[in-house]
Amino acid sequence: MRKAVYTLARATPPALVHAIFIVLLVLAMAPVFRIVLFGVSLDDLLQLRGFNPN
Repeated sequence: MRKAVYTLARATPPALVHAIFIVLLVLAMAPVFRIVLFGVSLDDLLQLRGFNPN
């Protein structure tokens, strides 16, 4: 089993590994990109403060 995993890891093109890493990085930073693209909203400020009006 270990040998098969090592063979698969060696056969995977580095460009594919980098592409997957970049996609995961963008998904992890999506909230930051949303604030940069659309600006700060009142909901964002309330979440940062931890205030929830009921």
